[in-house]
Amino acid sequence: MDKSLLTSCFLIAVASGIAEGRANTFPNNDSPATHSSTTISAEQAHSAIDSNETFEEFLNQFNKDYNFQKNRVVFPLRITTLIDFETNKSDTIYIQSAEYQKHELTSPKSNIVDGQVILRSETISSDQHLVIMLVEDTGIRFEYHFNRIENLWFLSEIKNTST
Repeated sequence: MDKSLLTSCFLIAVASGIAEGRANTFPNNDSPATHSSTTISAEQAHSAIDSNETFEEFLNQFNKDYNFQKNRVVFPLRITTLIDFETNKSDTIYIQSAEYQKHELTSPKSNIVDGQVILRSETISSDQHLVIMLVEDTGIRFEYHFNRIENLWFLSEIKNTST
């Protein structure tokens, strides 16, 4: 293979990357770091390197601060709703950041629908956590799935498995 053919192949590859908006560039300190469909800011990336936040620390801040919460959601957020318990049929939608509403993952001061709200927190693995919110004797059950990405916790999916 001669040099001109190799040079032509290289130029075509570079040009196609630029045309598709994927030019090979090196990120500076202000650019976001991306993991799957989750984008974290340079500030989050730097703090993630310095610390390995516990899920409890994260959840406490997640419940207090709406802006923090919204920044720690993987968008588009997958929301799955159980349609038919017997057949396990469900419906899934994906919501964008603009459609997101705050979720309180703390026990409320009063009962909902005349039942006691129960929160359960389960560690699935060192990088996965599940918070289950249910209302006693009503069949209401929501599962909040969290994943650790780059040492930071993110809400990745909500499942409504109410019956």
